Amino acid sequence: MKRKKYLSGRDKELCDMAEKYEAAIKENKPLYMDADDLADLADWYATRGKFPTAIEIVEYGLKLHPNNTELLVEQAYLYIDTRNHEKAKAIIEQIDDKFSSEVKILRAYVLLDEGQPEEVEWLLDTLEDKDALPNLIEIAYMYNDKGYSEKALEWIRRGEGLYDNEEAYMATYGDCYYSDGQIEKAAEIYNQLIDRNPYSASYWYALARCYNEQRQPDKAIEACDYALVADDEFAEAYVMKGNCYYMLGNTEAATECFQQAVKQNLFKPDIVSTFTALSKVSEGKWQEALDCIEIALDQDPSDYETVALLYANAALCLHHLGRDEEAHENCDIAHDINPDDAEVDLIEGRIYMEEDNIDRAIDCWEDALDKAPYPDTWYEIGVSCLETGRMEHARTAFERVKELDPDYEGINEKLTSLYIVLRDKENFKKYNKLCAHPLTPKDLNRILPNDNDNDIIKAIKDFFGDIE
Repeated sequence: MKRKKYLSGRDKELCDMAEKYEAAIKENKPLYMDADDLADLADWYATRGKFPTAIEIVEYGLKLHPNNTELLVEQAYLYIDTRNHEKAKAIIEQIDDKFSSEVKILRAYVLLDEGQPEEVEWLLDTLEDKDALPNLIEIAYMYNDKGYSEKALEWIRRGEGLYDNEEAYMATYGDCYYSDGQIEKAAEIYNQLIDRNPYSASYWYALARCYNEQRQPDKAIEACDYALVADDEFAEAYVMKGNCYYMLGNTEAATECFQQAVKQNLFKPDIVSTFTALSKVSEGKWQEALDCIEIALDQDPSDYETVALLYANAALCLHHLGRDEEAHENCDIAHDINPDDAEVDLIEGRIYMEEDNIDRAIDCWEDALDKAPYPDTWYEIGVSCLETGRMEHARTAFERVKELDPDYEGINEKLTSLYIVLRDKENFKKYNKLCAHPLTPKDLNRILPNDNDNDIIKAIKDFFGDIE
């Protein structure tokens, strides 16, 4: 949770404080700072994913200002952020001022995290100054963090007419709109904030998130570049930029961005090795991918889900290298590590399909669908069937995607292509009309080579001729 996400008026001050703090620690010199400044500085580090430093600063502050409420509240939030809830609860019990608004909101966050929304509402109703701007912001982010976007908007709207021109209020409103899926409204607010403060890395990054949601990776990269000009240590901007480059097929640039995130301590090194390995898998560079997977596993990933995914992809590589027995052994290892991961079943099903063991493949895919009965799962099955030449199975899978989510990205194009291959005129026409850019005979002449001796090309041209 990022409690003080927008501190644009304090950005420069906090950067200077961070430099002084790091220099003092490096030189082993004492440094006195106010409790509020130390709490803000800890949060500043936390927003950049540097939680160990943030916790260290709070501990340093508590030596200077024992039992300070602001520092104890910040410490509790940091432990919540790092999923150490028992320590967070213990700290809350240490706070003397149990009836202050910030402590009540902290307790409400813990209750919401424990699945007690009714208790949260009762506690928030006891706030004497519930419409004070800091409280509205804290409560809105609390609900946002836990997926209650409508509740977050409900609370932030209480400030309408009171704080409309306050930068922090506008920023919180933008985040609430973003979490609620109202991306255009969020982007409009972030652009207004950038006009006010064009050197805020947070605002540029927030705008980049909107562009990413709107499938505009080029614009998202540009916004991330502005964020990094404002703050070249803004690690999340490197991650966003890397994801966008990956969407554009530029894995080399994506890897460079992720390596920068590692330098900023947002990622462990195994994350970059894992990304590189999965990129090699998608390119069909099986031996290179297997080598990268071994490097990633040697770096001891702490996330068991990542470990399972690495073993599953190692299985796919081994299969393509002709080492099928080892491939299935790796699938077994992946299942043992994470029995609930549908992705492992999807990969194993693909291996069986490529081995022409259709019954075992279908068993695996049924297991995947039991764990994740979503359009994405059906789509992955369809792609595997398409790539292995199982057109009727692909038809079943893609039609199921269309049924579950009629607006699933790219599904009309996939079905159009499939029905060309199946020579199904009616279904081709049905889905071709639904494509963003329907195929025409002119398109066909442009994209197909002029090879009249190729039976497949001739069949497709005849198919289009029949439709005309």
